[in-house]
Amino acid sequence: MRRPIAILLIGIASVLLACASACAEDAVLDISGFQEKSAPGLRGGETVLIKLSGKVSHAQLADYHAVTPGVLVWFAELPDSKNLDIRSDETGWWSVSVKKYKGAPAGLSPVYEKKGWITTKSNVIAVQDRDITDLAIQYIDPNFFRLLIRPGVQLMIRKMLPPGADSAFRNAIVVTVGKSWASIHDDRLPHGDPGALCPAIPGAVGPLYFDESVRPNPEYRQTSVDGGVAWVNVPPGEYTLGAEKPGVEYQPVRFVVAPEDEAAGIVLYIASPPHGIQGDNGSEPGKP
Repeated sequence: MRRPIAILLIGIASVLLACASACAEDAVLDISGFQEKSAPGLRGGETVLIKLSGKVSHAQLADYHAVTPGVLVWFAELPDSKNLDIRSDETGWWSVSVKKYKGAPAGLSPVYEKKGWITTKSNVIAVQDRDITDLAIQYIDPNFFRLLIRPGVQLMIRKMLPPGADSAFRNAIVVTVGKSWASIHDDRLPHGDPGALCPAIPGAVGPLYFDESVRPNPEYRQTSVDGGVAWVNVPPGEYTLGAEKPGVEYQPVRFVVAPEDEAAGIVLYIASPPHGIQGDNGSEPGKP
């Protein structure tokens, strides 16, 4: 009698494992219709399935390895992607499969949203026919933002602007100008490339370079070893941002600050390494 029971239990276990595997499969985001809007000739062409995945870091000063679970990840170009309910797990990681037309690149801007936190939009990620599994976002701790960052930046820009000018904090673009190896997934710190210059954005305050204490410092005129750069109160528009430093080539990033972003609660626009402004300088941490 024991043998049939054992076989039955093994069979049940196999079914449960198969179910768990199926349930663990990524949601599928079909962007083919989105691609057809700008390129109708793609309709009916061959499609491919690629994977996007990344980690949501809990950006605060205490623990570099902290993560934020339960964050809803959707894509600004496809607002209905919220319905897929893509969320970061207990390790901070999320993933989604993307169905797209083969050979046709697409730009997607991940948006990170969690109740009580600061809704954050990434730079535009160029989606090709290969997996991208190293996305990352430095998701700002909400208390850190409300108690220190927002009031501190408002005080800073109040001193920088003419008397009576509007100094209320509405939004900010924040990027990292990094070394060639810079990545949230790499423990080497600091990962910034010091001595680089970034352009101004018309109508915004900045660039504001972060100092070695990871704080925007209006006295700084170039990047520090932290590599952080911010522009505050950026008007709606599309912005391609890069950096300049003798002997170094940088890969620029592109942001879309859309008029509808404010209604969606988007306050921060962040490009985190390895998808920030990456340079080809491979020197050691803290070195020029």
